[in-house]
Amino acid sequence: MAINIPDYDGKAVTWITNAEGTMVLDSLRAMKNDTALGLADSGIALYGYSGGGSATIHTAELRQTYAPDVRLLGAAFGAAPTNLTALLNYATSPEPGLTGTVNFGAWIGLVMWSRAYPELAHRVEELLTPEGHQILADIQHRCYATLALTGACRPINAYLKDPDTKLEALPEFANVLADNSIGHHIPDIPLLWWHGMWDELIPPSIILPTVDDYWNRGANLRFYTVPAPEHIVNAVLGWILATAWTSAILRGLPPGPTFKADYQPLPPGFPGA
Repeated sequence: MAINIPDYDGKAVTWITNAEGTMVLDSLRAMKNDTALGLADSGIALYGYSGGGSATIHTAELRQTYAPDVRLLGAAFGAAPTNLTALLNYATSPEPGLTGTVNFGAWIGLVMWSRAYPELAHRVEELLTPEGHQILADIQHRCYATLALTGACRPINAYLKDPDTKLEALPEFANVLADNSIGHHIPDIPLLWWHGMWDELIPPSIILPTVDDYWNRGANLRFYTVPAPEHIVNAVLGWILATAWTSAILRGLPPGPTFKADYQPLPPGFPGA
């Protein structure tokens, strides 16, 4: 097997946007069109988790319209952010305990969406306090790990001139969030999708409505809830089955029956549920 690792965020690092899907598809086209590799007729499977899950599901959704010549056999992904409006609402507010670490994701979002949509940059400038500007400037050139340490447990709402402002409700943000959320196109390939029963960064309650929508619209879907908590734990646990399934479809075996095995064992409103 050949492994392609795309730079799915590009030079500008436009995280969780539709551009992730087009950049992955561009990389796959480049791979199959390189005659030296001999992969022109090879089937391709996608795999990704969290940010990589976002790139994977965007790629699967955009293949039909952007790169129908790329032959995808299936996609396996976990903890993919789907409804960005709901996710930003969760990530900008104070959260207790470990769930407070999600706040770093909102800071990343501000940076990345401002890069992908320059018209947002001026609006962000207007909204933030001087301390907020300092944090935003500090994380511009950080790797995700040190950025996470800076932004964790620092809700953006505490750094807005008006702390009652809901970013996701502002028209400029609402349009960007809606445009880059998942669910605009149902992929025409087999999917294996998993999510942990408790995830401090991307709660299952945010993604399950999209799972239901995929299922109701006839997606070739295999979805299951992993009965274990925590974002990184579920990256490891999901990898085992996803790797086996990906290996099988690359060998020409059938993807198996569709199913939707989701459950929510924690009470509604439980942080991270």
